[in-house]
Amino acid sequence: MHKKKGILSFLVIVSLFVFLGGAISQKSISNQDGHTSGHETDWYYFDWILKAPYVPTFQVLDTESSLGPYANKTKTITLKDLIKFHGHACDGLFTVAGALYVGFKHLYPDGVIDRTDTGVITNNSPCYGDVAAYLTGGRIRFGTQKIDKTLGNEFILYRFSTHEAVKVLLKPGVFPQAIVNLEEKVRSGKFTMTEMRELQKMQWEFAKSLVEHPLEEAFNIQVLDGFIWESDPYAHLGKRGDVVNKDILKSRERQNEYR
Repeated sequence: MHKKKGILSFLVIVSLFVFLGGAISQKSISNQDGHTSGHETDWYYFDWILKAPYVPTFQVLDTESSLGPYANKTKTITLKDLIKFHGHACDGLFTVAGALYVGFKHLYPDGVIDRTDTGVITNNSPCYGDVAAYLTGGRIRFGTQKIDKTLGNEFILYRFSTHEAVKVLLKPGVFPQAIVNLEEKVRSGKFTMTEMRELQKMQWEFAKSLVEHPLEEAFNIQVLDGFIWESDPYAHLGKRGDVVNKDILKSRERQNEYR
């Protein structure tokens, strides 16, 4: 009898540990910076992004297959998509997303960004280059993405079919000098873990401030009349093959009109 009670007690204890372990593993644990940790799907996403009123989303147009025409529907790109592609949420990601959102309004007033028709120029920041390529479809290997080391918080968008170009700039004073100073120290390699964590917090606070206000308040836009696009030199430069037939349905519709 005592043996049976002992086995029963052991099973109850094991079951309790399994239950508690599962509950803890599923719980979203938020830290003071708004990040979540644990095993939930969106651990890399900030809680405050869901509440921010001016988080940009983008409607993009692509072709429907490797040698096919334009798709007849658009796709929505969110900040969550950009974070997964780039690898993390950061001030740079929010900056370029906000800047391009403002610039796209000029090049694509109907709100649909043609990723087969857009070029982009940024500096060599990992954040800027990644997000710019994702949103525009620009690629260095196809001559539609360029790097200009002289650019700071500035971005140039170009629409090949219309030869329109705009430059979007972060307004003076918007990016805190305190972040600039601490970034320089961390990049130098002479920093403490406390300073690195403080920099992360400051960068995330800046990103949060961007999407709490209309993005046009943070950026200036310049129309670049007469801008000429020249591809960066690249040994493996080639023609993008998945857009060669993008207008084929339009062409055939035109042909039918004359039959």
